[in-house]
Amino acid sequence: MEQKIIKPCHVFNHQDRRYVINIEKMSASIITNETAGVIEKLTADPAATLESHMEEEFKKLELLSEDGGQPPKAKKEKEPVPIINMCLFLTQSCNLKCVYCYGDGGEYGTGGNMEEKTAFQAVDWMVEQSRKIKKLHIGFFGGEPFLKFPLMKAVVEYAKKRVSEIGKDVVFHATTNAALLDNEMIAFIKEHQINVMVSFDGTKELQDAQRPYTSGKGSYDSTVPKIKKLLEAMPETHGHAIIMGNTNPQIVKDAMKEIGFSEVSIMPASKSLFTEETDKVKQARDTQHLMQEMEDEAEKWVTFTRKRDSEALKILKTRSALYYGIMSILHNSKRHHACGAGLGLAAVSCSGDIYLCHRFVGREEYKLGSIFEKELNREEYQKSPVMFNKLCSVCFARYYCAGGCKHDNAGSCGAISQPSEDMCRIKCRELELAATVTSRLDSEDRAFLVDQDIFPPKPCPFDF
Repeated sequence: MEQKIIKPCHVFNHQDRRYVINIEKMSASIITNETAGVIEKLTADPAATLESHMEEEFKKLELLSEDGGQPPKAKKEKEPVPIINMCLFLTQSCNLKCVYCYGDGGEYGTGGNMEEKTAFQAVDWMVEQSRKIKKLHIGFFGGEPFLKFPLMKAVVEYAKKRVSEIGKDVVFHATTNAALLDNEMIAFIKEHQINVMVSFDGTKELQDAQRPYTSGKGSYDSTVPKIKKLLEAMPETHGHAIIMGNTNPQIVKDAMKEIGFSEVSIMPASKSLFTEETDKVKQARDTQHLMQEMEDEAEKWVTFTRKRDSEALKILKTRSALYYGIMSILHNSKRHHACGAGLGLAAVSCSGDIYLCHRFVGREEYKLGSIFEKELNREEYQKSPVMFNKLCSVCFARYYCAGGCKHDNAGSCGAISQPSEDMCRIKCRELELAATVTSRLDSEDRAFLVDQDIFPPKPCPFDF
């Protein structure tokens, strides 16, 4: 018998099966009770020995460490990441008054509208920040960006001209409540292939209650016809819904499908940083329905795949909460940051101030600089939570969650480095359920999913 060190891993039970996630490799397998017992024994007592008959099993799982079980060292920080994605706040005002709005009714503390010269300066600033990167992204945000449609048109024209002069390309995206859309706006979206995400909460009851006009009148009846016109022109337009309380996500998904959305995402509401401290002490979000929805979805992935039901799988993919987790394990991919905030992404307020991301606009403590100045204070955001956050660095889902949404952390717990318990619970369960799906798919199942364009093939590590 020889003493062995096992790599970091996570063992869990699901439907009378034992699974293990190899944390550093981002892989998962079904294991026997004996193997699970040995892992738990070695994890609790690193000095314990590994019986020789188990060694082959551990080698197959790639759980035997060759470096003494030492965690990976933090990489030396490189020069700051080029900024290539800018959320441009054309206005800090809105025609709706959503009850859960994290942006203080769309005003983000100050309100106001962006001037054309500020917008053009923001484009110039991003061009300079992007350094050698050729493809740039500009997102129109607010408030409601279509309140400033003439400015949006001017920015598109200026940005395209500006980047063409230096051999670069620019693509546009916009987040809208769709309540203002008309034929001219929709034609403009189609002409310039603007990737639009529509914020809409599904049923008439939910939409009217959660996303009324500033007058208090419901917005469902007047907005749905405009969304349908947009979907006729841009069928792949994404719908994004927010759920509150114990709302059943499936009801929301079904309502969005009935309207015509083929791609839908759902998230629990985040607390606003503009809310008074005394109002922040609220109960944890009710995630019971969301968690059950994920449990059901995991079974659907396996069932539809074994039935070779490609149409059902394609629909499931467009509404999936587990897809990213499944792909993370199948492709052994590791994230070191949850998003591009403070890295390749920045938000520019209507006055030209630069913030960590669109959700932090108006909060002075998250201001990085100004488009009118050269200094940009974002060094602390370049560090990966996977390496530098004490909570995240020991979590089995660290390479999947990567610290979570900074805004949600700040709103829930008061610090961007402190994830909320409910979101941690969701992310950990997402990865576990994704692991159960991938572990139950055999090679023929995986080949079918790739052949039907449900899953992309695993990228070659030498593809640059």
